[in-house]
Amino acid sequence: MPSFFKLHKNKKFGYTPRYYDERKERLENLKKQYGDGETTVEQRMRGKFKRPSKTTMPGLFSGATLRTFIILGILVLAVYYLLKKYRFI
Repeated sequence: MPSFFKLHKNKKFGYTPRYYDERKERLENLKKQYGDGETTVEQRMRGKFKRPSKTTMPGLFSGATLRTFIILGILVLAVYYLLKKYRFI
């Protein structure tokens, strides 16, 4: 399909690492061989330091939606006050 505009091709990025870490390579091979490599002690320690999950409000009024409705309500009240003050209502 002919085009009116010239479409540019994406530039390709060829990364070749400069340094070779033999220890890191060996650890990655061991992880592939034996699974994820975490011991149960490591898993327990990670569980202790995890941040607690945020509790969210169910339904329509949650997070940004609630904030939007509050700001919208304040703006409506401000406009109503100004209209009432200058006797447009």
